[in-house]
Amino acid sequence: MVQLSKTEQVVNEMDNYGLDILALSEVRWTGAGSQTLKKGSTILHSGTEKKKEAGVAIMLSKSASRALTKWTPINERIIVARFTGRQAKLTVVACYAPTNEADDTTKDNFYNTLQAVAKDIPSHDLVCFVGDLNAKVGSDKSYCPEVLGSQGLGEINENGILLVDFALTNDLIIGGTQYDDSHGGGGGKGAHGGGGYISGGGGKH
Repeated sequence: MVQLSKTEQVVNEMDNYGLDILALSEVRWTGAGSQTLKKGSTILHSGTEKKKEAGVAIMLSKSASRALTKWTPINERIIVARFTGRQAKLTVVACYAPTNEADDTTKDNFYNTLQAVAKDIPSHDLVCFVGDLNAKVGSDKSYCPEVLGSQGLGEINENGILLVDFALTNDLIIGGTQYDDSHGGGGGKGAHGGGGYISGGGGKH
């Protein structure tokens, strides 16, 4: 759970790492809204109406806050923000997927909703799905070379299969499998000419 009193500390950490956009999962705040923090930063959040469970948020630096043109709280597991840059528009979707042990109905509901969100993103936008996808996609790039790189670990699990299918459907790559973090690649800095990338998809989990 992310306490409101702790957000100032997160802002400082964002500054230290030079981050403009940070996705937060399992924040457990009720309802949806935005708050202005110190240094001109902003936090956008989306949760359930009553229960303090799940919950997602996107924290923005001052510059990212100025570039924000629209944001949409979908539910307690998905929040969307759109930004206008100098040369392109960017849509960021912060996600908190059900665990691998969750029932099939819960997983299907999540991915059906996520697919509906993906379908509504303007085709010319740069796209980034970030957060905790609770998935392992494994080290076998040959399973789906259009989506996976060679830097995954372990064996793919059920959530990993769902994630790979989602990425393939939407012309995305899973960023955490594309680069070797030990060489400074940065697990989420994937790129794809026709689509976007997924960061936090489980390549290194």
